[in-house]
Amino acid sequence: MSRALADVSTTTVTPVDFRRPSRINRDAVVVFEAAHDGFVRRLTSAWSNATQSVIDIEHLASEQLSVDDYVRTLPSPTALASVHVGPLDANALIDLDLSLALLLVERLLGGVGDPVDTAVPRRPTDLETGIIASGLLVPAVAAIDEALDKIEGPPSELLGIETTPQPMQLSAPGELLLLLTYRVEIRGELPAQGLISIGYPVAPLLAHLDQLTGGAVDEDDPTQGQAARGALLDAAFDLRVHLGSSTMPASALAGLQPGDILSLDHPLGRPARLVCDGRELGTAHLGKRGRRAAVQVVTPPAQRAVGGWDAAPGAAQSAPPALSQELVS
Repeated sequence: MSRALADVSTTTVTPVDFRRPSRINRDAVVVFEAAHDGFVRRLTSAWSNATQSVIDIEHLASEQLSVDDYVRTLPSPTALASVHVGPLDANALIDLDLSLALLLVERLLGGVGDPVDTAVPRRPTDLETGIIASGLLVPAVAAIDEALDKIEGPPSELLGIETTPQPMQLSAPGELLLLLTYRVEIRGELPAQGLISIGYPVAPLLAHLDQLTGGAVDEDDPTQGQAARGALLDAAFDLRVHLGSSTMPASALAGLQPGDILSLDHPLGRPARLVCDGRELGTAHLGKRGRRAAVQVVTPPAQRAVGGWDAAPGAAQSAPPALSQELVS
């Protein structure tokens, strides 16, 4: 079993690691749990029809932990899949209880699927791995799109499946995940149960939280907007400062030496661009503060969204007095 049912906490008290604090509040977690009611309905229908079995899927727990911590809890072998979630433009992990997966594969092939035959964990054959991917995980990926149908984006795609736990296709082992765990129960003369879990990177979820809530707040329920805003304000994003670029032949690039000076396609006096997640948010002048490089905001994100400085192309702006005295030469 991927993770024992007893290992999944269902209590309301959650331990907090202050070295890696949670980046998503409980109100936002509830939004994602509610959105995944569609995941449960779609996957229950798909697996029940494909295996000709009575299958119930219910939400068991939600946790926040790093990729590294999550992967360390998984046994080997397991059925761990990497998925590119199109609506989020991010990669997620799906872990399926291997004993449950092998049992469902047997039923997909027309067998009885006796739990006794899959009680002892074993590595699946290449044929079984292919059926797990096409018959079980591909429908799960489609069910994820059902849950995130309020977010515009391309269809999600199954990238691969591994039987040895490892942090596949994610940016870093320390990346924080929101882990949604579900209990899968097969009813009938040969009952069985197991777990399936989805691990989403937290930052993309927070970036699309407003779309999951419909992009608007019900006037009768102002707490919905407060929850969404609170979750976003707690998130940490990578803010970059972009000056410009320079075009040169490969021969000149290969001959660069310490002390060489490069001219950039950036007029003096024109602010640099503030960029987050590939999107320009505002502008700022370069300078220094003490012994560190610094920037002073010229156009904040709110003003940039309604026009910003490039509403009048070519118009240079002078540096604000507070920073101009310390401009880097």
